[in-house]
Amino acid sequence: MLYAVSATHRIATLAGWLTLAVVVVGTSSASADQVRDLLEEALDQSVSQVRIEDRPLREALAELEEATGVRFELDEGTLELMPYGARTRVALVIEDLPLRQGLEQLFDGLGLAMEVVDDRVRVRPAAVLERIGRRMTIKEVALLGVLAKDHWANLDHAAITRRFELDAKAEPPEALDELLTQVRAPNALRELEAATQALGWVWLPDGDTIVIRTLLADVEQRLDRPLDMSYQRTALDDLLVDLGRRIGVTMFFEPGSLQRVAARDSTVDIIQRGVRVRQILELVCGRTGLEYQVGPDGVHFSGPAGESPRSVGKSSRLYRVTFPLDDGAAIDVILRDDELPASVRDFVETKLEGWLNEMSNRAEGRP
Repeated sequence: MLYAVSATHRIATLAGWLTLAVVVVGTSSASADQVRDLLEEALDQSVSQVRIEDRPLREALAELEEATGVRFELDEGTLELMPYGARTRVALVIEDLPLRQGLEQLFDGLGLAMEVVDDRVRVRPAAVLERIGRRMTIKEVALLGVLAKDHWANLDHAAITRRFELDAKAEPPEALDELLTQVRAPNALRELEAATQALGWVWLPDGDTIVIRTLLADVEQRLDRPLDMSYQRTALDDLLVDLGRRIGVTMFFEPGSLQRVAARDSTVDIIQRGVRVRQILELVCGRTGLEYQVGPDGVHFSGPAGESPRSVGKSSRLYRVTFPLDDGAAIDVILRDDELPASVRDFVETKLEGWLNEMSNRAEGRP
């Protein structure tokens, strides 16, 4: 059992509420909003008792769905971040408590978040789990469970280890303690989230320790996160945006920078496991002339210095140049003829002329 929650009040038949809601409002766009509103209202109704005994998370949600009528949807990949994957087990007891409150306590203790989407409750990784960026350990789940059960002021602070990874310009660690006495949230986990956010910091569990670091350090850590990559003939700008999405980092592009390197015409082939995002950024910038700078809000790209956006005229030739990477991966870059050195351009023109003559002779049946 990873986590249990209990408290006290009376019953509401949510299943009847939600079934009736779907029947009454139908399927129009306006009706979809009504279904969402009814689901939000139903989540705030008290239930006399819901008890789920030590079940795998997906099975526990199915039992909860049967008991309450609330439909749940797990985001893809969520279970892979749990300590034992799909085998991770939970227990839930809600007595005379609004269903939303009981669910939030359960999900907070697992590093998850819930939101109403159309006619169901979507369960996805919360911000703290995205910062961890890997499968959690049992110690980390236990720490989240402690933080989800009570307010910060009521916890045994002597039993909680904290590690500050801040630079000299940051506020002193004492500033966090002061803010935690002022923040009001449902539990210590959310109070810690609000307090660190106000200071421009982030926090995450590392084993049984709470680590506090700057936003910049968080972005840097995400760039060093290894990913499995499978991109084939993917446009360069699409690749960069998708990598940012996967690690939760915003990619900013200086106006005109992508045009300067013909990003829409440059395609990438990468099929590789365990590649760090920073490696890809270094490679892309080295091959295209783009430059990037890491900031607390994300990664900022600028174009090659001193160049204006390229416009390819009708008389310009484009050449696809393939640069091999390790393990068979490759990146393709599109170059214009005026970007090639004169000696290379002359060599290409000679080869091209010879090839065209050969094709012409074959077409006309000449040897």
